[in-house]
Amino acid sequence: MRRRFKLLAALLILGITISLSGCKQKYRRQEPPAAARFPDQESIFRANQLIIRKYATSISEKAASNGWHLSETGTGVFYQLIDRKRNTQQGNIETGDRISLSFKLSLLDGTLCYSSKKQGVKQFFVDKSEAEPGLHEAVKFLQPGDSARIIIPPQRAFGLTGDGNLIPPRAILVYEVRIDSVIRHLNN
Repeated sequence: MRRRFKLLAALLILGITISLSGCKQKYRRQEPPAAARFPDQESIFRANQLIIRKYATSISEKAASNGWHLSETGTGVFYQLIDRKRNTQQGNIETGDRISLSFKLSLLDGTLCYSSKKQGVKQFFVDKSEAEPGLHEAVKFLQPGDSARIIIPPQRAFGLTGDGNLIPPRAILVYEVRIDSVIRHLNN
């Protein structure tokens, strides 16, 4: 009996020793090479350029089918002056000016999202307040009293998320605006 107990104790000690020695080895997860985990910046840049070209093509096709004659800014925002009511001596809108505009905002397919008839006129300080970056950019080509069409691609509007309400993700926006008033920034 005693011999059996010693044998059982020895086997138990041996089993515990083997178990504990196995725990000392660190688990090493094989990581994929860095290049496989993340695309290089050049690939990301090329992919973004393709997406931006796709939006520009959609805008150009819509403009051609509607007979719009658009000008393009350096960032892919398009605009068309529809009517210039006042004289050009007032000059273009500038950063810091407070503008008030009547608007109709639609998606590229014509779906109406918002309008000043329902939401009231849009007022903001150019480049200094909440409005789509593309809208800030485009109004600087306009003067008080102007009416214009402004087409803003997603990267200069609400991007990948939309506005969480009526504007879906990746939406191209079409603004029809009239600059109702401009209060010049004091430093202009």
